[in-house]
Amino acid sequence: MDNKGIYFKFNVLIVGTIFFCGLIMGGMLLSSISRYMEDGLIASGQELASSLSVTVGNDILFDDRFALWERLSKTMETNDQVRYIIVTYPNGELMLSTFGSSLPEGLTAVREYDGSKGIDSILYASSEGRIREIMAPIDDGMMGYIRVGMSEKKMNYILQERSMETGVAVLFLCVFSAFMASRYAWNFLRPISKLAYGVKQLEKGNYGVKVPVYSNDEVGKLAETFNSMSNRIKENTEENNHLLEELRLKEQDRIWLINQLFNAREDEQQRISRELHDESSQSMASILTYLRILHDRLDTDEQREMLFEIRELTAATLGGIRQLAVNLHPPLLDDLGLVVAIEKYLDPVKRLNPDIEVNFTHGGDFSSLSKPVSLVCYRTIQETVTNSLKHGSPTKIDIELESDEVMLTLRVQDNGKGFSEMEAEEARMNRHLGLVSMKERVQLLNGRFNIKTGVNQGTEITIELPIVDTDEGENIKDGQGIENPVG
Repeated sequence: MDNKGIYFKFNVLIVGTIFFCGLIMGGMLLSSISRYMEDGLIASGQELASSLSVTVGNDILFDDRFALWERLSKTMETNDQVRYIIVTYPNGELMLSTFGSSLPEGLTAVREYDGSKGIDSILYASSEGRIREIMAPIDDGMMGYIRVGMSEKKMNYILQERSMETGVAVLFLCVFSAFMASRYAWNFLRPISKLAYGVKQLEKGNYGVKVPVYSNDEVGKLAETFNSMSNRIKENTEENNHLLEELRLKEQDRIWLINQLFNAREDEQQRISRELHDESSQSMASILTYLRILHDRLDTDEQREMLFEIRELTAATLGGIRQLAVNLHPPLLDDLGLVVAIEKYLDPVKRLNPDIEVNFTHGGDFSSLSKPVSLVCYRTIQETVTNSLKHGSPTKIDIELESDEVMLTLRVQDNGKGFSEMEAEEARMNRHLGLVSMKERVQLLNGRFNIKTGVNQGTEITIELPIVDTDEGENIKDGQGIENPVG
């Protein structure tokens, strides 16, 4: 029933209600008719018994059995409801009966008269059906009693006819009600079905749908409200789409600007690195050469010792400049590839932190990596290891690099102190943007960035970068071909 439509439910409700009420009213009517006919049957039997008790007195007095029989027979012939008439002696024994010498099964042969009832009536369930027997005294019982059996066959037949008529009437009323209910339900539910259709269209995204207004009642007002709502939704949707398009364009501009800033910074670091390596390092090397020549021309040991200290300081400065140049932009990344550049970066990290276990494992083919992908991967390792050493106090750092045909996966994990979300937010508010910068770089290349950490639970950073061709990577670096950059 729950899966049926409202039209079906409406008809079932109306027709069922009318049918149920019709059955109740028909039952009450038949019950009233039955009581009325039963009362009439008793009254007719009482009148007949009283009349016979007066007229048969002389026949009994003169013992004229033939006249008595004739009178009883004529009475039965003129009244088809009379099933039998019995005349008994005062002691209740049978004097004369229209049955002859025997009675039907279920009837009492001897019966005592109860005058306190006014009308002594008893209902028998005999072999011939229900019989209402009325008993009346003859000459106050001095000459005997007369028993008139009134059959209910005719009454039951009439009740059956009335039941059939009532049933037909109820059936006709139900059919007529179903017809009228269907018409009324159709007229009433048609605008509701249109509203349901309009709601489904809204669900499908057709925000300009309209429903017809058939009347000015509550349903009609609901239809007008729906049309107004649909129109507002359409207008709001168009406005939202316009705003989303503007936002998408601004997002593209923002991503392009971020990409340009990253590229500009990387280019500037590469330029500074090259200048440090090509100019400053060469100048420092020349100074060392002159200091060595000057060392051989000095006369005193004091002068030679002072010059030796200057040479050591100059050599240390030259090493610092070269390391700074490598940190700004690793030349090995362009010359020998990502894996060698990472290993060379980790060598001084291991040497300067002997109490920390640093492990680097890699697998796959890294020869087809584009320059942006390699650079982002290298910078992520550089930033992550630096942050771990500076803030995490770890005893172990594991770096895993895997490459398949379509994806490069980098995982950097330490067992340091970790940090909470609140600490990360405070760092971001204080413009410590290391994690933000890494995430932005990864998303610019349509990659995925994930971090798992907690207080005293270590830190694990995982990035996944799609492996693109070099040309495509250069296009991204140039700010072209950026599509869905936020992943």
